[in-house]
Amino acid sequence: MRTYLCVCGQPVFFNNSVCIACGRAIGFDPASREMRALDLAEEGVHQQALAEVAPKRGFFRRAPRQVTPQRYRFCANLNACGCNWLIPADADPASLCPACVTTRVIPDLSQPGNGERWTKLETAKRRLLFTLLDHGLWGPGSMLEPTVPMVFDFLQSLPGQPSVLTGHDTGVITLNVQEADDDMREKTRLEMREPYRSLLGHFRHESGHYYWDVLIAGSPWLEEFRNLFGDETLDYATALQRNYAEGPPLGWEENHISAYAASHPWEDWAETWAHWLHMSDTLETADSAECRSNIMQPKIDPALLCGEGQSITPDVQAFCERVSHWVALTTLVNELTRSMGQPDAYPFVCSGPVLKKLFFIDRVMHPSRVD
Repeated sequence: MRTYLCVCGQPVFFNNSVCIACGRAIGFDPASREMRALDLAEEGVHQQALAEVAPKRGFFRRAPRQVTPQRYRFCANLNACGCNWLIPADADPASLCPACVTTRVIPDLSQPGNGERWTKLETAKRRLLFTLLDHGLWGPGSMLEPTVPMVFDFLQSLPGQPSVLTGHDTGVITLNVQEADDDMREKTRLEMREPYRSLLGHFRHESGHYYWDVLIAGSPWLEEFRNLFGDETLDYATALQRNYAEGPPLGWEENHISAYAASHPWEDWAETWAHWLHMSDTLETADSAECRSNIMQPKIDPALLCGEGQSITPDVQAFCERVSHWVALTTLVNELTRSMGQPDAYPFVCSGPVLKKLFFIDRVMHPSRVD
């Protein structure tokens, strides 16, 4: 995630709808992938794009799109769930932005607390969609033409009714709105013996299931996927039942990023996909802020990512450099959170097989870089 400079010279951030320093209205334009300042004296008039504090390195991202300057207005959900995305000024005032349109079912706002939960859900979802937009996988200018769009249902478990389970099915990502409650999410994390559980993590994980269908199923990537992750035709329901009844197999950490990833190749892909997005977004944030430390970056052997007889390409070397930066960065972040008496922000270890899976996802997401 990048930071920006308002026209007044002060920093503004992706979620801002106003510059705290000068009071200008600002919002995110998904068409150009830029933050823009609006002159409220003449409602909806585009003033100018904000200066981007560009990362010096990090994961691949596309340059902002060049678009014809036009008038803008805020999404109709600005005051409903805090959406700061922009739409053309000639759109109906009740129109929603491309991000809000993806929410097919909003929480029942007659239920206490659901307004705040909805805001938290949409905030996390917009961060996911920004990253996918930046990599050309969703939204305006997407390089993909999926047959099924990605949409979201935000549902609540009610007394006397079946519990709402977070999951994905044929393009529909369902989230239990109570995951927005810190106490409920922490309780579930402890019960499931998970080291990490967050709203954004849910969105990233479930989007992985969606993009498996879009990018891997029936594609030339499928054979390599099976070599790395396993045979996805194994009975999924049985695999999950075994995982919940028996727990992960001994030594799961040698080949998987998390214990849950060991339950089935689809879950391994989704967990690894989520971690690729964690890495991409966090590295970009750190680089945008010019975050540096004196923690030594480990040397990642590029040969780990190459098969027998394969040569080490510049893409392999670049990926290893990013991983080295990632390890040093997360070491620093974990030390900082420990200093505050908080759990590690990134309680994971990337083994050699996991790095191969992350590099596979890197190549799938950006096939134009593959020789």
